[in-house]
Amino acid sequence: MYGGDAAYLGLLGALGFLWFIVFVVFYVLKSLGISALAANRGLENPWLGWVPVADLYLLGMLVGSMDLFGYKVDKLEIILPAAMVGGSVLGMIPFLGWLLILAVTVFWVMFLYKLYEMYTTNAVLYTVLSIVFCLFPIFLFAIRNNPPLAQAPNPNNNQYY
Repeated sequence: MYGGDAAYLGLLGALGFLWFIVFVVFYVLKSLGISALAANRGLENPWLGWVPVADLYLLGMLVGSMDLFGYKVDKLEIILPAAMVGGSVLGMIPFLGWLLILAVTVFWVMFLYKLYEMYTTNAVLYTVLSIVFCLFPIFLFAIRNNPPLAQAPNPNNNQYY
């Protein structure tokens, strides 16, 4: 009578543990990737890649600016963390929140494309696979030692490197 319940709870516990392991591995891969990209670019404090939200700051520093439907978006090191945190908090507002989440998702996809475009020749493939299969941490780790294909300014000294 109770054997089925125990087996079900055991299965849920095993699946929960598996998801925890996948989360930890993805977090480590993402953090290593961001830290290495920041160190290779000469950015200050590459260890911020291990800190939630601060890692978005480093990603914004890496990309610098991007074109979003004809508008140039500068200061991504400020806009990216603000958009992600603001979208998460304000996304709880009925109806308006859904529109905001949609806008932040579109912004994130465009940002990922720009990041991958800077470091790979397969930006579209990497972006699609990152969104569909959540492979962003794996791809960040894979491109961590790639030199940028486009010359981007180093924000620490306003020179091209």
